[in-house]
Amino acid sequence: MLGGQSDIIDELHTRVVIPLYPASRLSTSPVKRLTPVISVEGYDYLLMTHEMASVRLSQMGDAVMDARSSRQSIKSALDFIFDGC
Repeated sequence: MLGGQSDIIDELHTRVVIPLYPASRLSTSPVKRLTPVISVEGYDYLLMTHEMASVRLSQMGDAVMDARSSRQSIKSALDFIFDGC
């Protein structure tokens, strides 16, 4: 699960998250712009941006990586969902 919300809004007890799906389990070709690939601890995962959700902070574990290097592809996927462009 990728936290997709800024920490600036820290008074909320929830965070918007994007589920991750192991790329190795994929049997069909995804919409690449909608599901960018990121690497976590040496494994590739698809960001399932179309399955975003809100979860309580108490349900989230510790961070294992910083995804800032994938920021542009993540924002592009979100633009694709919300604006179609």
